[in-house]
Formats: sequence, C-alpha cells, structure tokens
Amino acid sequence: MTETGSNRRITDRRKTLKSAKIVFNNKQSVIDCFVRDVSSTGAKLQVADLLAIPRSFTLMLNDGSSHECERVRAQGTEIGVRFLN
Repeated sequence: MTETGSNRRITDRRKTLKSAKIVFNNKQSVIDCFVRDVSSTGAKLQVADLLAIPRSFTLMLNDGSSHECERVRAQGTEIGVRFLN
C-alpha cells in the first residue's frame, strides 16, 4: 500500500516539525529524524540517509510516546510510515 495523494489517506495529517528517533536492531541502533506531518495512522519523516533506515522500526518521539512503524514509501530524504500499534 503506497498512498501518495492526500485525498487517498484515511485520516488527516497535521503539519509539524518535531525531532524524533528511529530505533531498531534491539535498541542498539538509533537515527535522528524530524516528523514533518503526523496522523493517527502514520507520519512523514525527514532523515539524513534513506539507506540506513530499515523497513520496520520504532519511532520514539520527544514527548515519550513511541510507535511501531513500517516504511511504506521513500523519496529523497523523506519516508512515509504506517503506525502498526
């Protein structure tokens, strides 16, 4: 499932610019990122290096919340993720 148009999304996304961390490899690997927009079902993240991002990971926000994620699209330095929890 690759949703590219905002008119095809199930829920509305809110624009934001929050720092977060992509955590994977049994919490041994951490990559900084920015959350560009977010909804109840997913988010758009800005990262420095797409090649370093695995297909599934935990997104840890600075407010202490976290989401298990699956990467559903990637373009340039942005990735779209679906929340699994």
